[in-house]
Amino acid sequence: MPKWLVRLKGERFDLEDFPKLLRSPEVRIVEVDGSFYLESSEFNSLTLAEEVRERGRALIKLINGVTKFNRDNFLGISEDAITRLEDDGKRHNFVFLEGGITIRTKVSGQPTVITADGTEKVATQPSALESLLEVAKKYNVVADALSFYRDDTWSSLYKTYEIIRDDVGGKHQIIKNGWSVDSDISRYTQTTQSRAALGDSARHASKKYKSPAQPMTLLEARALIKTILSRWASSKT
Repeated sequence: MPKWLVRLKGERFDLEDFPKLLRSPEVRIVEVDGSFYLESSEFNSLTLAEEVRERGRALIKLINGVTKFNRDNFLGISEDAITRLEDDGKRHNFVFLEGGITIRTKVSGQPTVITADGTEKVATQPSALESLLEVAKKYNVVADALSFYRDDTWSSLYKTYEIIRDDVGGKHQIIKNGWSVDSDISRYTQTTQSRAALGDSARHASKKYKSPAQPMTLLEARALIKTILSRWASSKT
């Protein structure tokens, strides 16, 4: 039976850890001869390259969202070509046509556990990436929130917050759940709404939206939304 693969493109910095972090039959990434491929049991029932491309793109969007959540400096990956691996080993590739230097660091690697005698073994439980990916696949609302979070702008972070707020029934429920406190959320929303605080990046242009005494920085806003998003997603497991 032919096997479908989605060849990936992106910086090796972003791709090289995936074979250690995404290992399940449902979603796994493998390296073959220096190239990285997305495999999924969801491809098994598909017959056309266009169908594999469409499903592959949906999975890549989820992978990008959960990886950005786990590593802030992740730039993202995309589909490069669709490969059909025949039973005799032959490969058919289907290709659909359509400045600066950044230094980045990361903490990653193959998940391990320390046993009672002090030795290291490869962990058999799902990685954090796999666990979050499963939640995103199960709940479209989580996938949407992660997708907006990945864009990493004032506007996209607020959309992430809105999705969570609406899903749980309001800001008061976020506070009641212990995911944040009222003062932090109020400072965040006042900052993101105020043109005096953010200029043209603000949600509103009207002068009636006043800046808080100490506007949040984007770094602080990102940390706040990430915390709320993490606790919200964990509540759905």
